[in-house]
Amino acid sequence: MTTEDIENLLEKFYNAQTTTAEEVALKRYFQSQDIPEALQADKQLFVQLYADAPEEPQGLEARIARNIDGWNMVEKHSNRRARTVSLRWMAGMAASVVVLLTLGTYLNNRDSTARPIATDVETYDNPKDAAGETERALTKFSIAINKGLDKINNTETTD
Repeated sequence: MTTEDIENLLEKFYNAQTTTAEEVALKRYFQSQDIPEALQADKQLFVQLYADAPEEPQGLEARIARNIDGWNMVEKHSNRRARTVSLRWMAGMAASVVVLLTLGTYLNNRDSTARPIATDVETYDNPKDAAGETERALTKFSIAINKGLDKINNTETTD
């Protein structure tokens, strides 16, 4: 192959337009010893791209096995912790439900036995007395409301 052919193939290679056969031809060309100076950088690229896989470092398999064992221990520990947390959560929820049921039952039974609820009990025999007492209570309430409103209005005007 001529240098022009190689340069054309390199241009196609860098544009990702080469076929597998053309890439094999480039690989073979750059494995040879007589390459022009202008293509030395491309030779280094192809040597790196198509270099054989490096040898496996010594003890790699043992280190990987130790790491996997360590990861399994961490996973087992986290599973136990998650299970403990979920059991505590469920026990807390069950205790809360028991407390609420007990409190509800106690309050329900206490109110029914403590005092009977009076229904339709008249406090005044005379309707005029009832109206007078109601008017007195409403007047007392109105005076208290007016005092509160006066205090609010005074603080707004002084600010």
